[in-house]
Amino acid sequence: MGKALQIRVSAVTWNEDLLEKLWPKLTELAFSVPIKHEKHGVFDMVKALDDGLQFLPWSEARRKALGPGILEAAKIKADIEAALADWQPREANKLSDKLEDVLDQLERAFVA
Repeated sequence: MGKALQIRVSAVTWNEDLLEKLWPKLTELAFSVPIKHEKHGVFDMVKALDDGLQFLPWSEARRKALGPGILEAAKIKADIEAALADWQPREANKLSDKLEDVLDQLERAFVA
């Protein structure tokens, strides 16, 4: 690492529109909450879902159906961020696949 230039390993959602194709129900739930979201990436969606679970008056059926998966997604997100911070891109990549699998399961389990 230089004095002015830092090299970082990061994760980026390369196409935010793809989220609506992959997880339309989750995307709508995450980004329709009364919070301004400037970005609509995967990590942003997971954070918004976690915030919704914690702070919004969701039905008990929704909490039961989605809560455990949202908590798992939030943990995996944190694990990816930790792996990237520790310069472990292979581990972060494995975790990203796992995160997408959890989001796929949540989309199927969605309760309005």
